Amino acid sequence: MRAKLLLLCSLFWVSQTSAATRYISDDVYAFLHAGPSNQYRIIGSIKAGEPVDLLDRNAATKYVQIKDADGRTGWMDGQFLQTDASFRSRLPELEKALSEARAQLAGVDERHARDVADKVSLIERQQQELASLTARLDELSSSHERLSSENERLTSLMDNKEHQMRLDWLVHGGLVAGVGALVGFVLPMVPLRRRKRQDRWMN
Repeated sequence: MRAKLLLLCSLFWVSQTSAATRYISDDVYAFLHAGPSNQYRIIGSIKAGEPVDLLDRNAATKYVQIKDADGRTGWMDGQFLQTDASFRSRLPELEKALSEARAQLAGVDERHARDVADKVSLIERQQQELASLTARLDELSSSHERLSSENERLTSLMDNKEHQMRLDWLVHGGLVAGVGALVGFVLPMVPLRRRKRQDRWMN
């Protein structure tokens, strides 16, 4: 009965472990034995991280039968196997992922640097345009001040001329009025003198 139970357990382990892929742990250098314990002779070694096919398992010794990538078959301590891919086996994939990430980061950095350069160039152009507009505004302001000053000067000159013209008109008007008054005063006297002379001649 005990033998049948062991046989059934062995068949169960074989069915569960056949053609299953396992990985040698990273921190060991495992030896292959000819049988399911370390009492059997060493027939080779397995590098850490190497993937192997799990063929059988011995429940008593915890040893497992494996087949490596070179086709060698042997037994080794089952504690040195793991279900997840080892770091060594994943290292090329991780290095590839790291290289791709670095390339993407470099692309992002390049685009960022290009965007920054474009923005800096735009800001510089805007600053130049602003400086040009400021200079133009200063020029227009200076021109406006000159025109305002000239306008004030011409306005003052026109006011002075208008005032002078009014004075001239007043002077001329005064002279005309004075002459008219003088003539009006002198003319009445002229005929009287002539009449007096005529009267004297007639006498």
